[in-house]
Amino acid sequence: MTLHRSALHPLLAASGATLQQRFGWELPRAYSGPAAEFRAATQSAAVHDLSYLGRLKAAGKDALDLLNRLSTNQVLKLAPGQGAPTILTTDRGRILDLVAVINTGPDSIGVLLLTSPGMQQPVIQWLDKYTIMEDLTVTDLTQETTLLAVLGPQARSALERVCGVSLAGLAPFHSVMGRAAGQPLRVIHRPLGELPSYDLLMSPQTAPQVWSDLVGLDAGIMPAGLAAYEALRVQQGVPAYGQELGEDYNPLEAGLIGAISFTKGCYIGQEVIARLDTYKKVQKRLAMLRFSPDAEVSPGATLQQGGQEVGQVTSVARVPGTEELMGLGYLRGSPAPGTRLEVVVDGAAQGRAEVAKLPLLFGPGEG
Repeated sequence: MTLHRSALHPLLAASGATLQQRFGWELPRAYSGPAAEFRAATQSAAVHDLSYLGRLKAAGKDALDLLNRLSTNQVLKLAPGQGAPTILTTDRGRILDLVAVINTGPDSIGVLLLTSPGMQQPVIQWLDKYTIMEDLTVTDLTQETTLLAVLGPQARSALERVCGVSLAGLAPFHSVMGRAAGQPLRVIHRPLGELPSYDLLMSPQTAPQVWSDLVGLDAGIMPAGLAAYEALRVQQGVPAYGQELGEDYNPLEAGLIGAISFTKGCYIGQEVIARLDTYKKVQKRLAMLRFSPDAEVSPGATLQQGGQEVGQVTSVARVPGTEELMGLGYLRGSPAPGTRLEVVVDGAAQGRAEVAKLPLLFGPGEG
């Protein structure tokens, strides 16, 4: 299989970055080292080539209306510049994908959809399945654009300097146009859990100069590879497709209630999700986990309490610098923070785990 490469690949490979294969892409695993990159993202600012994320253009006058009728959140009323997370679910209320919907306006892309890596075609096919008489055409823009993420507590101020745009008051998933390297780009406020993060959408031709401007001495932004970014994802309790998201789970189990509108009316899977919420029938919940220093754990490990299986580990990451071992997993019920569990692999105890919290990626919902 031919690996995809972003427009930045020649520049990043020449910089000495170590590379790895993931999501069907050849990606930088690290630049200066995961510990320094993780520290920059949590204490100042870092930039990550996020081009492996799917990007779709939904064109046609019925785009927002159809997305509103098919997905969990209220997106019909999104004005140009506004956006929202929403979930495409099956008729059984299971997760097809978590998608960001951004109305960029009629003079730009129109409606931009950010999908999980590699989920462009499943999302296109799913939308096409339910498009009958509506005016909607969905096009894959992933190879025609470049996407960077600038993240960290100083991300906003650094971007304002580089892009010459004010980001004050920009709500999550809303976007504005800016300029870098003399060319226009779109800045999308898309936090990574509780960590400030902004996506930059641009043409591939613009990307190398924008990258150079971002990592230049004036901006003070450190490049961050996939190792640091994955550790940040796990530390922030952000579920990923194929690990915590997919048709094995429903949005309530995954802590995505904040991307569900219970008042907007019907959508695919709405009856199942509403019933689960009304009658409190959610059987398991996504949990953030801390493992003991002696733990030998990887995704798929069993979690037990009092000799009884209560869940499974789905993601594991060692925090660069501190070497703390953290993870995500699904547990029966809604265990309280501080709940202690045993890690079991092939029937043998391999350390302990403690529930840190039950993440709610987009907040507690409508209440």
